[in-house]
Amino acid sequence: MSQIFAVTSGKGGVGKSTVSAGLAFAFSGLSKKTLLVDMDEGLRCLDIMLGGDRSAVFDLSDILMGKDMADAVYKVGESNNLFLVPAPSEVGKIDAFAFSGFVREAEKEYDIIIFDFPAGMDFSLYTCLPEGALFLTVAVPDPVSVRDAAAVSEKLSGLSCSSRLVINNFKYRLVKRGIFRNIDDIIDSAGLRLLGVVPSSEELAFLSVTHRI
Repeated sequence: MSQIFAVTSGKGGVGKSTVSAGLAFAFSGLSKKTLLVDMDEGLRCLDIMLGGDRSAVFDLSDILMGKDMADAVYKVGESNNLFLVPAPSEVGKIDAFAFSGFVREAEKEYDIIIFDFPAGMDFSLYTCLPEGALFLTVAVPDPVSVRDAAAVSEKLSGLSCSSRLVINNFKYRLVKRGIFRNIDDIIDSAGLRLLGVVPSSEELAFLSVTHRI
């Protein structure tokens, strides 16, 4: 049975897709057969970030309309364990019932499945995931992002979703200067248990925009 992660955020631009891609690479490096699914209809980015935008012909909507799953699953780079399903290029192509079926089929083939959901408060597809799915809410240390993470936390709690907090782009020097709050304050304000902190990295940002992440 697969281990499933759903990566979320309230505010956009917090590095949610970068966190998703980083997790996918980490698991694939542990010899786990890993599937990364871009859920951001109309605004997909993982195909570009992972260097597969030119080869991607089919996407998640094609699978949901009955196309063989293998036709829309793309091997990422030289890895033998990392695969990507791009999001539909148009909005409104993900049917909840068909998506639930896709999740069940993917569970049979992959050790790890990571769903990179769009930012915001549309949680309509979250209940399509199995009970064991772990929701990872990504936030950066600025007050707006932390407040939005708290809103996501409250909604996830209402849906009985197991959830954790990932603090991304953390810059300790800004905490020391009093510009950003410290980690304990962020955890308390977000209302989520902490899973991990990703330090700010100019090198990682450069790799992500040059298709080499």
